[in-house]
Amino acid sequence: MNVRVVASLGVALFAGVAAYFIATSMSGNDDPVQIVEPIKEETVRVLIATRDIQRGERLQIEDGNWVAWPKKALQPSFITDELPESRDAVVGGVARAMIIAGEPIVAAKVVQAGDSGLMAAILSPGMRAVTMRVSPETSSGGFILPGDRVDVLHTSGRDNSAKTKLMFEDVRVLAVNTLYSENTETPHIDGVNVTLEMAPRDAEGFTSARTGGSLSLVLRSIFKPEGDVVAQERRSTDVNVIRYGRS
Repeated sequence: MNVRVVASLGVALFAGVAAYFIATSMSGNDDPVQIVEPIKEETVRVLIATRDIQRGERLQIEDGNWVAWPKKALQPSFITDELPESRDAVVGGVARAMIIAGEPIVAAKVVQAGDSGLMAAILSPGMRAVTMRVSPETSSGGFILPGDRVDVLHTSGRDNSAKTKLMFEDVRVLAVNTLYSENTETPHIDGVNVTLEMAPRDAEGFTSARTGGSLSLVLRSIFKPEGDVVAQERRSTDVNVIRYGRS
């Protein structure tokens, strides 16, 4: 047989074997790819704060929202939507401590009207609550509401010898009777008792003045003038003005 023919046959055979192995390696002999679907985590709806709620603030219905929460991370103190009235249990209450936006709202951080600790939650740190009896004549006609700022006047003596002086200025009203927050539907309250927020030193002076004369409340504007014009006028008449323990 011709050497050239034999060489050609050898080359053809080698090429055929190589083509076979290449075709085999490129064939669909690989194991099929398995697609693993993620396991859906079980969740429950939990009430969380939609904004930062400061200590002493009253919770409104828009301050809380239901969100899906991993059931395995659920705490017994969390409020869930399993009971229809669960959200109503905190709406209208007062925050005992700050609640951060996105944080689950727990009942232990909210105090309701009638609960012990309500007034303590409303009070600013270091301040005291004092109460006085009022009438429409001594409380700006009953238009003083919780959250307003007032001046406290003290009157001593009677008739022509009566003297009135400004004792305390810019005092926060905590409650009128048992109402601790402003009710927009009731802009007028015939209060019997008004609770004020004062520094400890002022609370002592307030108590002494209450037993040695009569006290009246004067409603202040929510807008402050440039420079305390009213206070300057009062000082010019030699009236002692006390600002939370500092005269």
